[in-house]
Amino acid sequence: MNRGGRRTSRTSSWKRPKRRMWALQLAMVATLGAVVWRVYDVQRVYGGTLKRDAAQVMDVTEPLLAPRGAILDAQGNRLAYDVPAYYVDIELGPIRPYADQAAQILAPILGAKAADLAALLSKSGTWIQLPTPVEAIVKSKLQAAFAAHAWAPDDTRTAWNNCVTFTPTELRVYPYGDFASNAIGYVVKGVGESGVELEMNAYLSGQNGLISYKQDPTGIPIPGSVKVIRAAKPGDSVQLTLDDTIQGYVEDQMDALVQKYHPQHAAIVVSDPQTGAILAMSSWPNFNPNEYWKASLEALSSNWAVSSAFEPGSTFKPFVLAAALATHSINLYDTFQSGQITIDGQTIHDWNYVGFGVLTYQQALEESSNVGFARIAMALGWPNLDKYLQLFGFTQPTGIDLPNEATSILFPPSEQGQLELATAGFGQGIAVTPMQQIMAMDAIANGGRLMRPYIISKVISPSGKVIQENRPTVIRQGFLPENVIQEVRDTMVLDVSDPKHGIDTGAAIPGYEVAGKTGTAQIVNPATGTYYQSKFETSFIGFVPAQDPKVVVYVTVYDPQVAPDEAWGSTVAIPVARAIMQECLNYYHIPPTGAVKSLQSEPGEGQVSYVDTPNLVGMTEAEAKAALAGAGLQGMFTGGSGVIERQWPAPGVQVPKGSKLYALLANHGASSFAMPDLTGLPLRDAVNLLAAMGLEVTTSGSGYVVGQSIPAGTQVKSGESVQIRLSPQG
Repeated sequence: MNRGGRRTSRTSSWKRPKRRMWALQLAMVATLGAVVWRVYDVQRVYGGTLKRDAAQVMDVTEPLLAPRGAILDAQGNRLAYDVPAYYVDIELGPIRPYADQAAQILAPILGAKAADLAALLSKSGTWIQLPTPVEAIVKSKLQAAFAAHAWAPDDTRTAWNNCVTFTPTELRVYPYGDFASNAIGYVVKGVGESGVELEMNAYLSGQNGLISYKQDPTGIPIPGSVKVIRAAKPGDSVQLTLDDTIQGYVEDQMDALVQKYHPQHAAIVVSDPQTGAILAMSSWPNFNPNEYWKASLEALSSNWAVSSAFEPGSTFKPFVLAAALATHSINLYDTFQSGQITIDGQTIHDWNYVGFGVLTYQQALEESSNVGFARIAMALGWPNLDKYLQLFGFTQPTGIDLPNEATSILFPPSEQGQLELATAGFGQGIAVTPMQQIMAMDAIANGGRLMRPYIISKVISPSGKVIQENRPTVIRQGFLPENVIQEVRDTMVLDVSDPKHGIDTGAAIPGYEVAGKTGTAQIVNPATGTYYQSKFETSFIGFVPAQDPKVVVYVTVYDPQVAPDEAWGSTVAIPVARAIMQECLNYYHIPPTGAVKSLQSEPGEGQVSYVDTPNLVGMTEAEAKAALAGAGLQGMFTGGSGVIERQWPAPGVQVPKGSKLYALLANHGASSFAMPDLTGLPLRDAVNLLAAMGLEVTTSGSGYVVGQSIPAGTQVKSGESVQIRLSPQG
């Protein structure tokens, strides 16, 4: 029994492991079956989708934007240029749960608001593209941020650097912000949309290349697949007639004018009457072409100096006077009774309603008598007026090389009655453009040559060859006798200098003869066809020196926000024009004339002394400071502690005493140098200093620097980009 019992026990213990083996095998078979079923299920359910997605991954070929040619001022300084840039596409899936954290890190890199960026990263969909391309330095910072994925919790970090793709393109940079923006224009995706950018787009745009890449089902390039098939050919550069110094004077005056009067529109134009070249042009409203999408449609689509036509008012009177004298319709010293005149049942008053007594026709211009010019126009007659409107260039666009030029609105033959003739004589009832007035006044200033105004000087190939050059174009000459031109000039000088009859004496500059005329015209209400009682267009047009004119200056301010009894060309437009004329006289080193030099209280008062900039290259900072002090100049130094290796302006340039010169000190032991503190510098000083350092600059705002994207003291390298923010208050 005992033996039998022991055998039974051994058999039972042997069978238990065998049963466990069978159970394990059965479990393995079941698991394998589940895996096989899952594979089948995935293929059955998702296989079609995966195949469709794979089929939608395709090779794409697209244009590679050519680097756009630069736009240069008359001195060769870059007003617009391209830098390599990249469109940024971000996959939202991995980032959306951490949108707020991601935005806090990415916003400083992009110069965006964190809240706006968080909203963008939280959007539905698979991918987003950032609104504007980024430069290479920003791309590098973004790549580093995505690689670090510092906003993700430690336990969920993934290789998020695969969530961003960069597609090469070009970014347009306007280093001076809204400087001459209406004339220069702006670019959208490589195509000029206004100004010179539009007018010369065929030259500036170059020839695009080709890129290829693989595109995923959502239309986003697959990382690492972008290849350049054909390199792009850079565009030609376009040099303008704009003088950066005179344009700077004009921009400063426009800023002050807008802040003081808040006009609906304004324009300031300075021309060279001998050639027709436009030396400066500014319009309001303007915009920053670096951020054109923030501007109003009106600012983007209009250049008030070119694309507007309005009633000129009394600035039109010199042309009517010239026509009447040239046709012997009047004698300059004939007299008339001012005050009022009735024509076809309508009474025309002088601007003061009571008149100025008995005046000569010369005094009619000085006093700006509407009654006097109504009589002059009636003596002239429609045939002669029409003839001289055509000869002065008022019957068609001037042909200036800018887009969307407006033209005049004149009375057609069917509406040329006596009342219309009289009102046209003092610049009401007709509309002309600022460019037409500039062109006509150039002819009076230069001795009778009607010059076509132009703003584009040269087209320059990438190799530096001049492939097109605009030269002064005489449209017609000899249509005004020399004695008539001199009589009109002298009368315009009296308007500014005669204390008894001249109403524009605010334009006088001690030591110089200024020829000028203001205008104040009522504005028509388009809804009713009648004139507003409290809206006016104020203006001034003139030239200096009167007998050998260097510049013609035109200022127009449309609907300045002042009391109606203060809305006069003499109070609103003259101070702006006078300041610009004074700056131009100093800039061109034009000495006072002997005839009026006695107006100065002391010899030399009001004159500016000029010195040549010394050559500082190779000097230490201490040596350079001593050299500058000896020349009556100031210095700003940056870059290191060695000797000076670069300066701006270059040696031998004439500048006014007291000007500031910028110098970059060598530091060959290091690959970078410290960013200076730009706070408080005006726009031009800040841009010039950064240019001397070899840095690229973009701006926002105007006035004085209140912020910079690279903090002072940060180590930077030549070629890096810095953005500065400006405010009029500083």
